[in-house]
Amino acid sequence: MTILRKIVYVLVLALFIAGCANRGIGPQGGPKDTTPPKPRGYEPEMGALNFKGKRIEVSFDEYIQLDNIAQNLLMSPPQKTPPDVKARGKKLVVLLQDSLRDSTTYTIDFGNAVCDYREKVPLRHFSFYFSTGPTIDTLEYTGRVYDAATLNPMEGIFVGVHPSMEDSMFTSEPFLRVARTDSAGYFRIGNMHAGTYRLYAVEDVSRDYRFSPGEAIAFADQPIVPVLPPVRLTDTLTTDSLKMDSLMTDTLTMDSLVTDSLPEPEEKGAILMLFHEEQQRLYLQRTVRDKQHRIQIYFSSTPDSLPELKPLTDTLNYFTSYSPRRDTITLWLMDSLSIAQDSLFFEARYRRTDSLYRLEWYTDTIRAIWRAPRLSSRAKAAEERKNRNRRLELKSNARSGFEIFDTLHLQCTTPIAAYEPDSFHLFERVDTILKPMKFSIVPHDTLPMEIRFLAEFKPEGKYELRIDSGAIHDIYDITHIKGNYSLQVKSLSDYSTLRVKLNPYLPKARIQVLNNKDQVVRELPAAVEGALFEYLKPDTYYMRLYLDENGDGKWTTGAWAEKRQPEPIYYFPEKIQTKSNWDFEEEWDYQAVEQMKAKPKELIQAAPKKK
Repeated sequence: MTILRKIVYVLVLALFIAGCANRGIGPQGGPKDTTPPKPRGYEPEMGALNFKGKRIEVSFDEYIQLDNIAQNLLMSPPQKTPPDVKARGKKLVVLLQDSLRDSTTYTIDFGNAVCDYREKVPLRHFSFYFSTGPTIDTLEYTGRVYDAATLNPMEGIFVGVHPSMEDSMFTSEPFLRVARTDSAGYFRIGNMHAGTYRLYAVEDVSRDYRFSPGEAIAFADQPIVPVLPPVRLTDTLTTDSLKMDSLMTDTLTMDSLVTDSLPEPEEKGAILMLFHEEQQRLYLQRTVRDKQHRIQIYFSSTPDSLPELKPLTDTLNYFTSYSPRRDTITLWLMDSLSIAQDSLFFEARYRRTDSLYRLEWYTDTIRAIWRAPRLSSRAKAAEERKNRNRRLELKSNARSGFEIFDTLHLQCTTPIAAYEPDSFHLFERVDTILKPMKFSIVPHDTLPMEIRFLAEFKPEGKYELRIDSGAIHDIYDITHIKGNYSLQVKSLSDYSTLRVKLNPYLPKARIQVLNNKDQVVRELPAAVEGALFEYLKPDTYYMRLYLDENGDGKWTTGAWAEKRQPEPIYYFPEKIQTKSNWDFEEEWDYQAVEQMKAKPKELIQAAPKKK
């Protein structure tokens, strides 16, 4: 073998080994398909007239599949039974289940349900329309739906129209024509006939295309008139070749319409503010006995009157406490005989709402079951020793870095039966000397498990709360050992101050400072000299205001029965970065930026997604 031949063999072998070691390099099946399927034919044709059939087929250029068709499909005018839609190879087959109205234009919106078979790339906003009469209705109306309380765009909301000016149609009849909002809150009601309509939006949990009590709603104050859609001309068409007078009729040609995607949202469209009414469903949610001596009864919202409870077993001795909103009732069993019973039954008579949100009295039997945890003999003995030697547990918010605006308090794990005011001592520490301070104790409310102490704390001051042993007794006559709680108040230099001056001044405005989750941190009424927000922690903040039109000091939602819109809200368009020991001042012209464009994008992104 010559030297040249050996060199060739070595090179071939090296290339072979390199190819084996790099199998991941090279063609991997080609680039990912990102092209959605394209319609190639319709049966009947898109925009068919005098249609009387029950079957519609659309042919595509590739194999297709359907993704969540039940949620995407929307037919307008709506039908009681939705169409049956199937994907068969390269065909989309629609079988109509209900009879069709005469001389009516129908639109079947498939949303993003039609996808290619391999990569599931959706054909967005795909729709098909036809008419059971001799013409196609081509007018439309567009707009956006926002949450009235946050101005976030609302997705998946049904927007519809009624030809009647009677508002009772909104609750009694399904929409004449309907559309659904996208992720930007945008809607387009297409294929409308000329006329005047009332415009509504509804969350439509019941999916009956009308308003039911409890659903979020929105409505336009004035009737609306649909208009011709914007027409997109291709390069092969000139303005002269398109008969502009034909655009004034209800029979546009198919080439002049965009059918496979929604147009860009028109800013001239309607703005609807979606709101929930103040009425809430009231019902008994559940009964929990997570501890042997405690039973908790949870209601869905605040009842207008307290329920009546009657034990159905032996006479029970218990103490009743309520949460601040009175939507949770806690029964503390007081005697060992009651505590030892595994199953306790009560007759409960309480108020709850019916399907129309009317309050009615209802009688029910509730049961409280105790299921003891499985413990070893050693663990059980330890638990018994703990119960025999149990002391009242006290927790306080006293700490180093105590907020200037905070209130000193003590919390107990069981209801307080009595306390001795003379057994509490509050001192100010000056160097090493403790000086007694004046303070007052705030009486407890319906949840007697907390004691509050009101005192004048100075910035950077050091204080100490001392409690004598036996100062507090709970309902089981358990007391505590003495304790000391130290706190040090923050310095003024740890905070910032923000003054907000409205220009023009709005006497009815209330200004809210928000955190980065769109939650209210502080709220003050507007003032001529500016609303002064003191003791703000250094952080990033945002602002909004609402017009307190009824003067009740809080934001008020809308009311359908009164045809009252929610109180309007405006956002400050920029974030505010505060720093320690700084004073900030903002002059705010709420009209400088359009209401729906002012909210910072990061707050919209921070909004919780609707499930």
